[in-house]
Amino acid sequence: MYCKLHPSKLYRSEALSSLIGPYYKYANDVMLESAMKRFIEGRSCSEISGAMGIGISESHVRKLSNMALKIFGMIHEENTEKISSAMENYILQIDGTVDSEYSMIVAIIDTKSESVLYVKKCYAESYEEMKNLLYEIRKRFGMAEGIISDMRAGILLALDEVFPGVPKRICLTHFLKDLGADLMKNLHINLGKAINRVMIKSPLKRLLRNILQYDQKTLCEIESGFCSNRESMELMAIRRIVEKIFESTGSSGYGFPFSLRHLNFYNSCRESMKKLTDLETKLTCVKAKEVASIVRMQIDRILDNKQIVEMAEQLSSMNRIFQSFRKAFKIPDHGSLSDDLPDDSTIHESCNILVGQMKIYLKQDITNYERKAIKHIIKRFKERESLLFANNAEHTIPRTNNSIERFFRKVRKNVRKRCGNKATGTVLSQSGESLALFQNMSNPLYIKTVFGQEDVAATYALYRKKLKKTCMNKSKMIKLVDIGIEKILSDSLPGTPYTEEQMNAFYSSIRIGQ
Repeated sequence: MYCKLHPSKLYRSEALSSLIGPYYKYANDVMLESAMKRFIEGRSCSEISGAMGIGISESHVRKLSNMALKIFGMIHEENTEKISSAMENYILQIDGTVDSEYSMIVAIIDTKSESVLYVKKCYAESYEEMKNLLYEIRKRFGMAEGIISDMRAGILLALDEVFPGVPKRICLTHFLKDLGADLMKNLHINLGKAINRVMIKSPLKRLLRNILQYDQKTLCEIESGFCSNRESMELMAIRRIVEKIFESTGSSGYGFPFSLRHLNFYNSCRESMKKLTDLETKLTCVKAKEVASIVRMQIDRILDNKQIVEMAEQLSSMNRIFQSFRKAFKIPDHGSLSDDLPDDSTIHESCNILVGQMKIYLKQDITNYERKAIKHIIKRFKERESLLFANNAEHTIPRTNNSIERFFRKVRKNVRKRCGNKATGTVLSQSGESLALFQNMSNPLYIKTVFGQEDVAATYALYRKKLKKTCMNKSKMIKLVDIGIEKILSDSLPGTPYTEEQMNAFYSSIRIGQ
């Protein structure tokens, strides 16, 4: 605003500083929006610069968003007590992701509020490193009501020491993946290698490219109940059979060991051979018979290979045993393990029933590899049983660690989207802790807890002032200090920009105007 007595001088309103500070080129909400778009949405600085439409440069977007990232770390640290009080009690979820060749980022999340409580760079998930980290969490937020983690020995030992008596649960997904890997990993890899050595995939795909594409005219006739081009229909039938070989190798959504793509490919070849055999008895066209013969020859290279057949049969047996155990835990057949799996009081009972059945099955006439697999499952289950079903009184400890893994995937995807695959490790190594913590800015409950009714951008402005470098160079500051000294010595340094005569004149003008 301008002073009436000094129209050439501009005076700032105190309220204006919450919008934009002195000598700032862009307002505080621009800084916050830049950071949200860059670190939450994963947009590059050039994208943000162009989308804002205010003429902000790419370098200025980078500078402002980095400042916001630093400010948020300060805000989070200063509001630890507020966050702790708002939680009342919390379920501690811990996991880490590798940020470079030499270190990793470990995050602590409260599963109830889904807030990131603490992030720390560690060199390994060792007992000593995890112990120190967990003691810091206990100091800040008190004893947890429950804990969910993966099965790393260092973490489990540290949790027992720092949080004695607290229900600790291991991730069901990690348990089953490790169990499946013990039973089937080597066998599955060897089956894949044997299938690749036969080399039928490339010839079949090449055949697909050469077979007639689906002919709409013929298919329209089929829809009407007749076919004037028998050869076209027969070739399309063969094409569809070959296509199904590759369609059936997909995953259920969980990956290995819940889905076995090499075994799926073998089984697809068997199913396709059955359909091809039935179709060949009905083929009438010479070209279709020739193509069918080529397809049969390629598939036979898999099905007539004794080594492949034996490995596939053994893997199928192992998989049936593994899948029965998986079903006892009531993991759905399809979907995504990034979705939370609901807990069920009958699951423990179902697992114990299955273990009892397996013990009976051991007395039957079974193969050595089946016997070995069943004994291994029973042993591992008994070792981890208490940790698989541990829970608090409210039964709010999740069954898996998938939410925190989903969180890390989001952070890494964000960085890859902005910087590319090669730079991801470097970026995470440099600013991974801050990036992970900043994800709280997308959590409405966290925002309400920390900022309350305060304007978020205005809160950032308070910290921005502390980080803002002076706009005066050293020579100007020295010159002004010298002027100040002279005024002090000559008793000519007033406390306000106005003299007593000026203020009297101003009040007189007000009275005259009234």
